[in-house]
Amino acid sequence: MSDLMKLSMMASKTNIAVSTPTQVHLLLELEPGQVLSNVRLPLNFCLVLDHSGSMAGEKLRTMREAVKALIDQMDENDVISIVIFDSDTETLVPATKVTDKAALKKRVDTIRDAGGTTMAPGIRRGIEEVSKYVDASRVSRILLLTDGQATDREDDSRREVINAAGRSVPVICLGFGGEGDWNADFIQELADLSVGGEVGSRQGYADHIPDPTKIMDIFQDAMSSMQVVAKNATLTVHMVEGVEAHAAYQAVPLIRKLDTSVLQGRNAVIPIGEVEQGGMSFVVSLGIPSRNAGQMRAAQVEITYEVPGKGIQRESVDLILNFTNDASLFREVNPRVMNWVERVEAFKNQTQALELAAQGDMVGATRKLRDAGTILIKQGETSLGNDLIQAADQMEQQGGVGGELGKTINLGGNKTRRLPSSDDPTATP
Repeated sequence: MSDLMKLSMMASKTNIAVSTPTQVHLLLELEPGQVLSNVRLPLNFCLVLDHSGSMAGEKLRTMREAVKALIDQMDENDVISIVIFDSDTETLVPATKVTDKAALKKRVDTIRDAGGTTMAPGIRRGIEEVSKYVDASRVSRILLLTDGQATDREDDSRREVINAAGRSVPVICLGFGGEGDWNADFIQELADLSVGGEVGSRQGYADHIPDPTKIMDIFQDAMSSMQVVAKNATLTVHMVEGVEAHAAYQAVPLIRKLDTSVLQGRNAVIPIGEVEQGGMSFVVSLGIPSRNAGQMRAAQVEITYEVPGKGIQRESVDLILNFTNDASLFREVNPRVMNWVERVEAFKNQTQALELAAQGDMVGATRKLRDAGTILIKQGETSLGNDLIQAADQMEQQGGVGGELGKTINLGGNKTRRLPSSDDPTATP
Protein backbone atom coordinates (compact mmCIF):
# COMPACT_ATOMS: atom_id res chain seq x y z
CA MET A 1 0.00 0.00 0.00
CA SER A 2 1.33 3.42 -0.96
CA ASP A 3 2.55 5.88 1.65
CA LEU A 4 0.94 8.60 -0.48
CA MET A 5 -2.68 7.43 -0.56
CA LYS A 6 -4.55 4.56 1.06
CA LEU A 7 -7.42 2.97 -0.87
CA SER A 8 -9.56 0.52 1.09
CA MET A 9 -12.70 -1.40 0.19
CA MET A 10 -15.24 -3.23 2.32
CA ALA A 11 -18.24 -5.13 0.98
CA SER A 12 -21.57 -5.49 2.76
CA LYS A 13 -21.11 -9.23 2.24
CA THR A 14 -18.44 -11.38 0.62
CA ASN A 15 -20.23 -14.73 0.94
CA ILE A 16 -23.02 -15.00 -1.64
CA ALA A 17 -25.77 -17.60 -1.91
CA VAL A 18 -25.37 -19.69 -5.06
CA SER A 19 -28.02 -19.43 -7.76
CA THR A 20 -29.46 -16.23 -6.23
CA PRO A 21 -28.88 -12.74 -7.72
CA THR A 22 -27.66 -10.50 -4.89
CA GLN A 23 -27.02 -6.81 -4.25
CA VAL A 24 -23.66 -6.00 -2.66
CA HIS A 25 -22.75 -2.56 -1.34
CA LEU A 26 -19.13 -1.41 -1.44
CA LEU A 27 -17.71 1.15 0.98
CA LEU A 28 -14.71 2.72 -0.77
CA GLU A 29 -12.45 4.88 1.40
CA LEU A 30 -9.64 7.13 0.27
CA GLU A 31 -7.24 8.47 2.90
CA PRO A 32 -3.91 10.30 2.60
CA GLY A 33 -0.96 8.14 3.60
CA GLN A 34 1.89 9.09 5.88
CA VAL A 35 3.63 11.31 3.31
CA LEU A 36 0.52 13.38 2.49
CA SER A 37 -1.28 13.35 5.84
CA ASN A 38 0.34 16.55 7.09
CA VAL A 39 0.74 18.49 3.86
CA ARG A 40 -1.64 20.47 1.67
CA LEU A 41 -1.53 22.49 -1.50
CA PRO A 42 -1.29 26.29 -1.04
CA LEU A 43 -4.55 28.25 -1.10
CA ASN A 44 -5.83 31.02 -3.34
CA PHE A 45 -8.87 32.12 -1.34
CA CYS A 46 -11.28 35.04 -1.66
CA LEU A 47 -13.95 35.87 0.89
CA VAL A 48 -16.93 37.72 -0.62
CA LEU A 49 -18.79 39.04 2.42
CA ASP A 50 -22.18 40.68 2.79
CA HIS A 51 -21.91 43.62 5.21
CA SER A 52 -25.36 45.10 4.58
CA GLY A 53 -27.34 46.79 7.33
CA SER A 54 -28.93 43.52 8.44
CA MET A 55 -25.46 42.24 9.45
CA ALA A 56 -25.27 44.83 12.26
CA GLY A 57 -24.34 43.72 15.77
CA GLU A 58 -23.50 40.13 16.71
CA LYS A 59 -23.54 38.84 13.11
CA LEU A 60 -20.88 41.27 11.95
CA ARG A 61 -18.76 40.87 15.08
CA THR A 62 -18.67 37.07 14.85
CA MET A 63 -18.05 37.19 11.09
CA ARG A 64 -14.99 39.37 11.64
CA GLU A 65 -13.68 36.98 14.31
CA ALA A 66 -14.25 33.95 12.06
CA VAL A 67 -12.39 35.60 9.17
CA LYS A 68 -9.45 36.44 11.44
CA ALA A 69 -9.39 32.83 12.67
CA LEU A 70 -9.09 31.66 9.04
CA ILE A 71 -6.21 34.07 8.46
CA ASP A 72 -4.42 32.60 11.48
CA GLN A 73 -4.57 29.14 9.85
CA MET A 74 -3.01 30.29 6.58
CA ASP A 75 0.70 30.60 5.87
CA GLU A 76 2.97 32.68 3.68
CA ASN A 77 2.49 30.35 0.69
CA ASP A 78 -1.25 31.06 0.70
CA VAL A 79 -3.00 33.92 -1.07
CA ILE A 80 -6.03 35.72 0.39
CA SER A 81 -8.33 38.44 -0.90
CA ILE A 82 -11.42 39.95 0.73
CA VAL A 83 -14.31 41.62 -1.07
CA ILE A 84 -17.22 43.19 0.82
CA PHE A 85 -20.55 44.18 -0.64
CA ASP A 86 -23.71 46.00 0.34
CA SER A 87 -25.34 48.32 -2.21
CA ASP A 88 -21.77 48.84 -3.47
CA THR A 89 -18.71 46.59 -3.78
CA GLU A 90 -15.30 47.20 -2.22
CA THR A 91 -12.07 45.23 -2.46
CA LEU A 92 -11.00 45.35 1.16
CA VAL A 93 -7.87 43.21 0.62
CA PRO A 94 -6.54 42.72 -2.94
CA ALA A 95 -5.10 39.27 -3.61
CA THR A 96 -1.92 39.03 -1.57
CA LYS A 97 0.25 36.41 0.09
CA VAL A 98 -0.38 35.92 3.80
CA THR A 99 2.90 37.36 5.08
CA ASP A 100 1.52 40.02 7.47
CA LYS A 101 -1.37 38.52 9.39
CA ALA A 102 -1.62 41.44 11.79
CA ALA A 103 -2.15 43.90 8.94
CA LEU A 104 -4.75 41.66 7.31
CA LYS A 105 -6.71 41.28 10.55
CA LYS A 106 -6.56 45.03 11.09
CA ARG A 107 -8.28 45.49 7.72
CA VAL A 108 -10.94 42.95 8.70
CA ASP A 109 -11.70 44.97 11.84
CA THR A 110 -12.66 47.96 9.65
CA ILE A 111 -15.73 46.17 8.23
CA ARG A 112 -18.93 47.97 9.28
CA ASP A 113 -22.58 47.40 8.36
CA ALA A 114 -24.12 49.50 5.58
CA GLY A 115 -26.57 49.47 2.66
CA GLY A 116 -28.37 46.69 0.82
CA THR A 117 -27.46 43.33 -0.79
CA THR A 118 -26.18 43.75 -4.35
CA MET A 119 -24.57 40.33 -4.77
CA ALA A 120 -23.43 39.76 -8.37
CA PRO A 121 -20.83 42.58 -8.47
CA GLY A 122 -19.29 41.15 -5.28
CA ILE A 123 -18.93 37.71 -6.87
CA ARG A 124 -17.51 39.31 -10.03
CA ARG A 125 -14.92 41.22 -8.03
CA GLY A 126 -14.03 38.04 -6.14
CA ILE A 127 -13.40 36.24 -9.44
CA GLU A 128 -11.12 39.07 -10.55
CA GLU A 129 -9.02 38.78 -7.39
CA VAL A 130 -8.77 34.98 -7.38
CA SER A 131 -7.92 34.94 -11.09
CA LYS A 132 -4.66 36.74 -10.34
CA TYR A 133 -3.22 33.58 -8.75
CA VAL A 134 -5.10 30.69 -10.37
CA ASP A 135 -2.76 27.86 -11.33
CA ALA A 136 -2.59 24.08 -11.07
CA SER A 137 -0.40 24.17 -7.96
CA ARG A 138 -2.99 26.06 -5.86
CA VAL A 139 -6.46 25.36 -4.47
CA SER A 140 -8.64 28.26 -5.60
CA ARG A 141 -11.94 29.06 -3.87
CA ILE A 142 -14.46 31.83 -3.32
CA LEU A 143 -16.45 31.85 -0.09
CA LEU A 144 -19.68 33.81 -0.49
CA LEU A 145 -21.55 34.76 2.68
CA THR A 146 -24.89 36.57 2.70
CA ASP A 147 -27.63 37.16 5.25
CA GLY A 148 -30.18 38.67 2.88
CA GLN A 149 -32.13 38.40 -0.34
CA ALA A 150 -30.16 39.66 -3.35
CA THR A 151 -31.48 43.09 -4.36
CA ASP A 152 -30.02 42.77 -7.86
CA ARG A 153 -31.01 40.19 -10.47
CA GLU A 154 -30.44 36.60 -9.35
CA ASP A 155 -29.56 35.64 -12.93
CA ASP A 156 -26.56 37.96 -12.72
CA SER A 157 -25.21 36.01 -9.72
CA ARG A 158 -25.90 32.71 -11.47
CA ARG A 159 -23.92 33.92 -14.47
CA GLU A 160 -20.98 34.96 -12.29
CA VAL A 161 -20.85 31.61 -10.48
CA ILE A 162 -20.89 29.77 -13.82
CA ASN A 163 -18.06 32.07 -14.93
CA ALA A 164 -16.10 31.16 -11.78
CA ALA A 165 -16.64 27.43 -12.39
CA GLY A 166 -15.34 27.89 -15.94
CA ARG A 167 -12.13 29.28 -14.43
CA SER A 168 -11.84 26.32 -12.02
CA VAL A 169 -12.83 28.50 -9.06
CA PRO A 170 -15.63 26.80 -7.05
CA VAL A 171 -17.85 28.92 -4.81
CA ILE A 172 -18.76 27.92 -1.25
CA CYS A 173 -22.14 29.54 -0.53
CA LEU A 174 -23.11 30.30 3.08
CA GLY A 175 -26.49 31.65 4.17
CA PHE A 176 -26.41 33.46 7.51
CA GLY A 177 -29.54 33.73 9.64
CA GLY A 178 -33.03 32.34 9.98
CA GLU A 179 -36.52 32.80 8.60
CA GLY A 180 -36.98 35.34 5.83
CA ASP A 181 -33.32 36.37 5.82
CA TRP A 182 -32.14 34.71 2.62
CA ASN A 183 -33.28 32.38 -0.15
CA ALA A 184 -32.13 28.81 0.59
CA ASP A 185 -33.12 27.50 -2.84
CA PHE A 186 -31.10 30.25 -4.54
CA ILE A 187 -28.02 29.62 -2.39
CA GLN A 188 -28.21 25.88 -3.11
CA GLU A 189 -28.61 26.57 -6.82
CA LEU A 190 -25.49 28.74 -6.85
CA ALA A 191 -23.55 25.94 -5.14
CA ASP A 192 -24.84 23.37 -7.64
CA LEU A 193 -23.79 25.60 -10.54
CA SER A 194 -20.33 25.79 -8.99
CA VAL A 195 -19.64 22.06 -8.76
CA GLY A 196 -18.81 21.60 -12.43
CA GLY A 197 -17.82 18.19 -13.75
CA GLU A 198 -16.03 16.75 -10.71
CA VAL A 199 -19.04 15.08 -9.20
CA GLY A 200 -17.26 13.49 -6.26
CA SER A 201 -15.62 16.60 -4.87
CA ARG A 202 -16.80 19.04 -2.21
CA GLN A 203 -15.45 22.03 -4.10
CA GLY A 204 -18.64 24.06 -4.36
CA TYR A 205 -21.32 23.51 -1.74
CA ALA A 206 -23.94 25.35 0.29
CA ASP A 207 -24.39 25.54 4.05
CA HIS A 208 -26.53 27.29 6.63
CA ILE A 209 -25.30 29.38 9.57
CA PRO A 210 -28.43 29.50 11.74
CA ASP A 211 -27.02 31.96 14.29
CA PRO A 212 -23.76 33.77 15.13
CA THR A 213 -22.66 31.07 17.58
CA LYS A 214 -22.26 28.61 14.68
CA ILE A 215 -20.21 30.74 12.29
CA MET A 216 -16.81 29.65 13.62
CA ASP A 217 -17.65 25.97 13.10
CA ILE A 218 -19.02 26.55 9.59
CA PHE A 219 -15.99 28.63 8.57
CA GLN A 220 -13.71 25.92 9.97
CA ASP A 221 -15.56 23.32 7.91
CA ALA A 222 -15.02 25.50 4.83
CA MET A 223 -11.30 25.68 5.64
CA SER A 224 -11.18 21.89 6.03
CA SER A 225 -12.73 21.48 2.56
CA MET A 226 -9.79 23.43 1.12
CA GLN A 227 -7.09 21.25 2.71
CA VAL A 228 -6.27 19.44 -0.53
CA VAL A 229 -3.45 16.89 -0.88
CA ALA A 230 -3.95 15.65 -4.46
CA LYS A 231 -5.68 16.72 -7.66
CA ASN A 232 -7.19 15.15 -10.79
CA ALA A 233 -8.29 12.05 -8.88
CA THR A 234 -10.58 9.48 -10.51
CA LEU A 235 -12.08 6.46 -8.74
CA THR A 236 -13.08 3.61 -11.04
CA VAL A 237 -14.86 0.33 -10.33
CA HIS A 238 -14.08 -2.14 -13.15
CA MET A 239 -16.67 -4.95 -13.13
CA VAL A 240 -16.53 -8.38 -14.71
CA GLU A 241 -19.20 -9.42 -17.19
CA GLY A 242 -22.60 -9.85 -15.55
CA VAL A 243 -21.91 -7.52 -12.60
CA GLU A 244 -23.76 -4.20 -12.79
CA ALA A 245 -23.46 -0.95 -10.84
CA HIS A 246 -26.91 0.21 -9.72
CA ALA A 247 -26.09 3.46 -7.88
CA ALA A 248 -23.20 5.48 -6.46
CA TYR A 249 -23.15 7.94 -3.57
CA GLN A 250 -20.50 10.09 -2.00
CA ALA A 251 -20.51 9.46 1.76
CA VAL A 252 -17.68 11.58 3.21
CA PRO A 253 -17.35 14.53 3.56
CA LEU A 254 -20.87 15.06 2.15
CA ILE A 255 -23.60 12.55 1.43
CA ARG A 256 -24.95 13.07 -2.06
CA LYS A 257 -26.10 10.95 -4.95
CA LEU A 258 -23.73 10.92 -7.89
CA ASP A 259 -25.09 11.45 -11.36
CA THR A 260 -26.02 8.37 -13.33
CA SER A 261 -23.38 9.42 -15.88
CA VAL A 262 -20.75 7.84 -13.60
CA LEU A 263 -22.26 4.42 -14.38
CA GLN A 264 -20.65 3.53 -17.70
CA GLY A 265 -21.42 -0.06 -18.67
CA ARG A 266 -19.00 -2.35 -16.85
CA ASN A 267 -17.27 0.62 -15.24
CA ALA A 268 -18.37 3.09 -12.59
CA VAL A 269 -16.17 6.16 -13.07
CA ILE A 270 -16.21 8.84 -10.36
CA PRO A 271 -14.23 11.99 -11.29
CA ILE A 272 -13.34 13.14 -7.77
CA GLY A 273 -11.02 15.97 -8.72
CA GLU A 274 -9.42 17.16 -5.48
CA VAL A 275 -8.77 14.87 -2.52
CA GLU A 276 -9.19 16.50 0.88
CA GLN A 277 -6.73 15.96 3.71
CA GLY A 278 -9.53 14.46 5.81
CA GLY A 279 -10.19 11.75 3.23
CA MET A 280 -13.23 10.80 1.19
CA SER A 281 -15.52 7.80 0.91
CA PHE A 282 -18.15 6.45 -1.45
CA VAL A 283 -20.87 3.83 -1.44
CA VAL A 284 -21.39 1.90 -4.70
CA SER A 285 -24.15 -0.70 -5.04
CA LEU A 286 -23.50 -3.68 -7.33
CA GLY A 287 -25.86 -6.29 -8.71
CA ILE A 288 -24.17 -9.73 -8.56
CA PRO A 289 -25.56 -12.46 -10.86
CA SER A 290 -26.18 -16.03 -9.69
CA ARG A 291 -23.45 -18.60 -10.27
CA ASN A 292 -22.10 -21.91 -9.03
CA ALA A 293 -20.18 -22.39 -5.80
CA GLY A 294 -16.64 -21.07 -5.69
CA GLN A 295 -14.71 -17.83 -5.67
CA MET A 296 -15.12 -15.02 -8.16
CA ARG A 297 -13.12 -11.84 -8.78
CA ALA A 298 -16.16 -9.60 -9.27
CA ALA A 299 -14.51 -6.20 -9.62
CA GLN A 300 -11.35 -4.17 -9.31
CA VAL A 301 -11.42 -0.71 -7.68
CA GLU A 302 -8.76 1.70 -8.90
CA ILE A 303 -7.79 5.25 -7.88
CA THR A 304 -5.60 7.49 -10.02
CA TYR A 305 -4.50 10.88 -8.74
CA GLU A 306 -1.84 13.52 -9.20
CA VAL A 307 0.49 14.82 -6.51
CA PRO A 308 2.42 17.96 -7.47
CA GLY A 309 6.07 17.05 -7.95
CA LYS A 310 5.35 13.31 -7.92
CA GLY A 311 3.22 12.90 -11.05
CA ILE A 312 0.29 10.55 -11.58
CA GLN A 313 -0.13 7.77 -9.01
CA ARG A 314 -2.28 4.62 -9.08
CA GLU A 315 -3.64 2.20 -6.46
CA SER A 316 -6.04 -0.72 -6.84
CA VAL A 317 -7.80 -3.41 -4.81
CA ASP A 318 -9.84 -6.46 -5.89
CA LEU A 319 -13.32 -7.55 -4.83
CA ILE A 320 -13.31 -11.32 -4.28
CA LEU A 321 -16.66 -12.98 -3.60
CA ASN A 322 -17.29 -16.51 -2.36
CA PHE A 323 -20.43 -18.26 -3.65
CA THR A 324 -21.63 -20.82 -1.13
CA ASN A 325 -24.55 -23.01 -0.04
CA ASP A 326 -23.71 -22.43 3.63
CA ALA A 327 -26.53 -20.23 4.99
CA SER A 328 -24.53 -19.35 8.09
CA LEU A 329 -22.01 -17.66 5.77
CA PHE A 330 -24.17 -15.90 3.18
CA ARG A 331 -26.34 -14.35 5.90
CA GLU A 332 -23.35 -12.51 7.35
CA VAL A 333 -23.14 -8.77 6.66
CA ASN A 334 -20.48 -6.17 7.45
CA PRO A 335 -22.05 -3.81 10.03
CA ARG A 336 -19.72 -0.92 9.20
CA VAL A 337 -20.77 -0.96 5.55
CA MET A 338 -24.45 -1.31 6.46
CA ASN A 339 -24.04 1.65 8.81
CA TRP A 340 -23.18 3.79 5.80
CA VAL A 341 -25.87 2.22 3.65
CA GLU A 342 -28.41 3.28 6.29
CA ARG A 343 -27.04 6.83 6.28
CA VAL A 344 -27.39 6.95 2.52
CA GLU A 345 -30.94 5.62 2.86
CA ALA A 346 -31.74 8.44 5.31
CA PHE A 347 -30.40 10.96 2.82
CA LYS A 348 -32.49 9.40 0.01
CA ASN A 349 -35.61 9.58 2.17
CA GLN A 350 -34.92 13.22 2.98
CA THR A 351 -34.38 14.13 -0.66
CA GLN A 352 -37.51 12.28 -1.73
CA ALA A 353 -39.49 14.01 1.04
CA LEU A 354 -38.58 17.43 -0.35
CA GLU A 355 -39.53 16.30 -3.86
CA LEU A 356 -42.87 14.91 -2.66
CA ALA A 357 -43.60 18.10 -0.72
CA ALA A 358 -42.93 20.17 -3.86
CA GLN A 359 -45.46 17.96 -5.68
CA GLY A 360 -48.04 18.49 -2.94
CA ASP A 361 -47.86 14.95 -1.51
CA MET A 362 -47.56 15.90 2.16
CA VAL A 363 -48.50 12.43 3.40
CA GLY A 364 -45.66 10.81 1.48
CA ALA A 365 -43.28 13.61 2.40
CA THR A 366 -43.93 13.37 6.14
CA ARG A 367 -43.51 9.58 6.03
CA LYS A 368 -40.13 9.91 4.29
CA LEU A 369 -38.95 12.58 6.75
CA ARG A 370 -39.89 10.45 9.74
CA ASP A 371 -38.17 7.40 8.23
CA ALA A 372 -35.01 9.46 7.69
CA GLY A 373 -35.18 10.90 11.21
CA THR A 374 -35.58 7.47 12.76
CA ILE A 375 -32.55 6.11 10.90
CA LEU A 376 -30.38 9.08 11.93
CA ILE A 377 -31.36 8.85 15.59
CA LYS A 378 -30.46 5.16 15.50
CA GLN A 379 -27.11 6.17 13.99
CA GLY A 380 -26.45 8.60 16.84
CA GLU A 381 -27.19 11.73 14.76
CA THR A 382 -29.83 12.74 17.30
CA SER A 383 -29.98 16.46 16.54
CA LEU A 384 -30.55 16.13 12.79
CA GLY A 385 -32.84 13.15 13.28
CA ASN A 386 -35.04 15.14 15.65
CA ASP A 387 -34.99 18.07 13.20
CA LEU A 388 -36.39 15.81 10.47
CA ILE A 389 -39.14 14.48 12.72
CA GLN A 390 -39.95 18.04 13.82
CA ALA A 391 -40.07 19.03 10.15
CA ALA A 392 -42.58 16.22 9.50
CA ASP A 393 -44.77 17.52 12.34
CA GLN A 394 -44.54 21.07 10.96
CA MET A 395 -45.39 19.84 7.48
CA GLU A 396 -48.54 18.13 8.76
CA GLN A 397 -49.64 21.22 10.67
CA GLN A 398 -48.73 23.91 8.14
CA GLY A 399 -48.59 22.12 4.79
CA GLY A 400 -44.86 22.76 4.37
CA VAL A 401 -41.53 23.32 6.09
CA GLY A 402 -40.27 26.88 6.31
CA GLY A 403 -38.04 29.19 8.28
CA GLU A 404 -34.83 28.13 9.94
CA LEU A 405 -35.90 24.48 10.17
CA GLY A 406 -36.57 24.36 6.43
CA LYS A 407 -33.11 25.76 5.72
CA THR A 408 -31.52 23.21 8.03
CA ILE A 409 -33.31 20.41 6.19
CA ASN A 410 -32.39 21.78 2.75
CA LEU A 411 -28.75 22.65 3.37
CA GLY A 412 -27.56 20.96 6.56
CA GLY A 413 -28.82 17.45 6.13
CA ASN A 414 -26.26 16.14 3.68
CA LYS A 415 -23.23 16.63 5.90
CA THR A 416 -21.69 13.70 7.67
CA ARG A 417 -18.44 12.72 9.27
CA ARG A 418 -16.10 9.77 9.19
CA LEU A 419 -16.77 6.92 11.58
CA PRO A 420 -14.27 6.82 14.46
CA SER A 421 -11.33 4.46 14.21
CA SER A 422 -12.13 1.35 16.21
CA ASP A 423 -11.32 -2.32 16.33
CA ASP A 424 -15.08 -2.83 16.74
CA PRO A 425 -16.64 -2.82 13.24
CA THR A 426 -20.03 -2.06 14.77
CA ALA A 427 -18.84 1.25 16.25
CA THR A 428 -21.21 4.11 15.49
CA PRO A 429 -20.48 7.84 15.37
